[in-house]
Amino acid sequence: MDPVYQKLQDNLPLLPGNNFDLQKRFLPNFRKSHAFDKKRDIRIINDKKPGIGGVPLPFVEQDNVKTSISAYPKSEGTESIPAWIAFDRKVLRFYAYFVEDVHERRDERFRIRKVIIYFYLEDDSVHIVEPKILNSGIPQSDFLRRHKVPLPDGPKNQHYTVLDFNVGKVLKIYSRDFVVIGLINILFKIIFIRMQAKRPYKADLSFRKFLENDRHVLRFYCIWDDRNSMFGDKRKLILHYYLSDDTIEILEHYPQNSGRIESTQFLKRSSLPKKVALQDINMEKCKESPTNEYYRDYDLGIGVTLDVYNRKIVICDCDEFTRNYYYEKYGIRMLENVEFEKYDNVEDESYEIPPAPPLIEKPVARDFQKFINWEHVILRYLAVLNTDKQLDIDRRFIITYYLEDDTISVYEPQQRNSGIIHTKFLERNPVKKEPNNPNNQDIYTTEDFYIGAQLTLWSHPFVIVGADEFAINFMKNHPQMFPKANESKENK
Repeated sequence: MDPVYQKLQDNLPLLPGNNFDLQKRFLPNFRKSHAFDKKRDIRIINDKKPGIGGVPLPFVEQDNVKTSISAYPKSEGTESIPAWIAFDRKVLRFYAYFVEDVHERRDERFRIRKVIIYFYLEDDSVHIVEPKILNSGIPQSDFLRRHKVPLPDGPKNQHYTVLDFNVGKVLKIYSRDFVVIGLINILFKIIFIRMQAKRPYKADLSFRKFLENDRHVLRFYCIWDDRNSMFGDKRKLILHYYLSDDTIEILEHYPQNSGRIESTQFLKRSSLPKKVALQDINMEKCKESPTNEYYRDYDLGIGVTLDVYNRKIVICDCDEFTRNYYYEKYGIRMLENVEFEKYDNVEDESYEIPPAPPLIEKPVARDFQKFINWEHVILRYLAVLNTDKQLDIDRRFIITYYLEDDTISVYEPQQRNSGIIHTKFLERNPVKKEPNNPNNQDIYTTEDFYIGAQLTLWSHPFVIVGADEFAINFMKNHPQMFPKANESKENK
């Protein structure tokens, strides 16, 4: 309010007739505004004009809505042309997509739908059309009728303008996020030189791949040689590779009268990673899982060794469909099959039981005289792990030494409130001093057992801290068999 008018209003007494509006005396003009007008012989209606003297009328909102015309500089000296004449039949076309959540299916979480956005420069209206795709099962055509789309986070009554469209922008139209990925319009490129390049999007071809390769399965015949482990033998496996989703399933083929009654499923159908990170059993040093690379059809072939969760499986043969598939797609002719009976990948060791033919048992090679003299002679020692790990310091082990064949077994007894149950730590067998050194085939004998001795049993360091009464008396009565035990006793 004007200060002069405010001072005059304050000095008048508050009586009837003295509260007239003196502001009208300071108005620049008293012309009456009108809503009907005429420009360039065209009749228009402007219902938001102010009142007398330019004073806003009550109950009439004065909004400053921006349009696309405000982006163009006005010419000087010439009259402006209305937008509906200057931009008549001039339409911008944008390519976009939006992600639709799928709740009614378990095998599909989302769906990418492509649309075309038409922007009409004459009145800033927007029209969205979804191209029709045959056998899509989705009603497609006009997705949004032509009208001015309100700006979600803008001022009141503000709508989308041409400045809101650009490649890479996300347009939120009625709670849907449309990502603009490209445009085709020469006029738009001329007016707006800063328009970004076309942005590609990743096409979802999984469903197309499923329709083209459904029920197309590659079959390979494989071998898993497990004879290095106890009671292990050669296993016949059948590998199925599903081309529809690049998953692998492995089944085990049991021969007749094999005595195996377990399930034939060796590996459940899933994507097979090439590398698997093994975690420490004590979980003190957790390894980060690498970026998994999965086996694909071009990784398979006759003679290829697959790492199936640290089990080496060799592909020996395949069926006729698989051979034709590789020849038609990759131009590769498969090699001749590897015969199952001739395949042998076992490292023979002098003290191990050699693989015997079926139903024919061969005696174990041993010193018969030593077996007669020391049969049922068993020495037991108390040992601990030579480590700094807090979880292994208090663990106790019983090392049993069988004098008749120089074999060793390790047993871990249960301790109260330790969280460790009683279990067999090492199966009875001869143990090499250096298992990784092929030049040293020496095994542990009586000379290596005494109180204070340090033994490394399959990379686990042990220290003998005690023995039972029978073992102590036996070492005293046979000092020639335990020379180091007497030396340690003399040093004490």
